[in-house]
Amino acid sequence: MSPKFCPYCGNPVKQTDKFCIICGKPMLTDIPKSEKKPEITETKKEKEIQVIEEKQEDIQPEEEAIEIETKEETKIKPEKLKEKKEIKPLPDTVKEQIDLYIDYNDVQLNKTILSEKLTELSKSTKDARYEYDLDFKKDVNIKLEALKTLISELKEKEKEVKQNLEEPFIVQRINSDIETKIFQLENLTREHKLKKVDKESFEKLKDKYKQEKESLEQERDDLVSGMKLWIQDLKLEKAEISGERKLTKGRLHSKELTEVEFAKADKEFDLRLKKIDTKIKTLEKLTK
Repeated sequence: MSPKFCPYCGNPVKQTDKFCIICGKPMLTDIPKSEKKPEITETKKEKEIQVIEEKQEDIQPEEEAIEIETKEETKIKPEKLKEKKEIKPLPDTVKEQIDLYIDYNDVQLNKTILSEKLTELSKSTKDARYEYDLDFKKDVNIKLEALKTLISELKEKEKEVKQNLEEPFIVQRINSDIETKIFQLENLTREHKLKKVDKESFEKLKDKYKQEKESLEQERDDLVSGMKLWIQDLKLEKAEISGERKLTKGRLHSKELTEVEFAKADKEFDLRLKKIDTKIKTLEKLTK
């Protein structure tokens, strides 16, 4: 057995010594050598990751295809929705008739307003000043005459507008025609059941009435949609005027306007809103 020396101080030690008797440090030979574990080139976890990645690679093309389809659908859907929401513009002849109906109802509104003013002004003739104050009497009479003239003019305009009105309105006429087609279909079916109409004639007439009915319904729906769009625009206009009216009231509170200026502006706003309401009511009535 070869002699053993301390690796730290170089003094000789016994084979059985665990520590150097000179420096007291442990002998390296007594420390158990760590066994090197064989290197694993690929752990179980890594293998699992690789398998998952391989599966993802297999699935990816399919997912990409689905994503592409989804994108294509997204592109198509808004177009389809646009087609559904697209509203045909109202024919000029129908617009002209609607304007006439609006004018007619506007005349009725103005007649009501002027009649109220005339009633209010007529009270001035019972005022004591009307008897002895010539200037007061003259002023009242001029205003009364002016109101009566305006009312008379409105009545003439009412007659003129009414002469050009097509009554009933086209929507009501179409509704009447649809009811006629429904009656024809019902009557045809009844006649066929009673064997008064042969099968061939029955089928031909049935298809004819159905097509005519569907065509009428489409025409009516297009007109009503256009009129409802007009109503929406009028409601927006009404909201804007109401907003302007509130701002004007705010200007009164901040003393930018006098009471007289505000009262004049408020009357104008009130008249504008009444006229829009008349238009909205007219259109709503004509859609039915």
